[in-house]
Amino acid sequence: MDGCDAHENGNDFVAEHPDWRVVRGWLMSPGDILDKHVVVESLLTGQRFDVTPLDPRVPFFEHPGTAEEFDGLWHQISMPAYSPPARLVVMEASDETGRGASAVASDAGTFGEDADA
Repeated sequence: MDGCDAHENGNDFVAEHPDWRVVRGWLMSPGDILDKHVVVESLLTGQRFDVTPLDPRVPFFEHPGTAEEFDGLWHQISMPAYSPPARLVVMEASDETGRGASAVASDAGTFGEDADA
């Protein structure tokens, strides 16, 4: 096996061990970078094994899409910094009984008030 090519190593391993499958996914590297990576999984036990382990160990996330989608994506994806919204979008509102209820707008219930008038 090649020490650097996880994709080739995974395919080679599965070719020699037909009761295993390749699992495509992403490694969460320091600096919020997602790196394409593959591991292998036993079809019998579900145990996963990284045939090209990296040091230090980083989390692996399985790609939710198809192999074709995965193959068409970039090898690295930079995660943008996330900052929460400046104002609360969903707030707590009270109905006439005083019980709290989630609402998206403070004017909930104003539509159709004079529809029967």
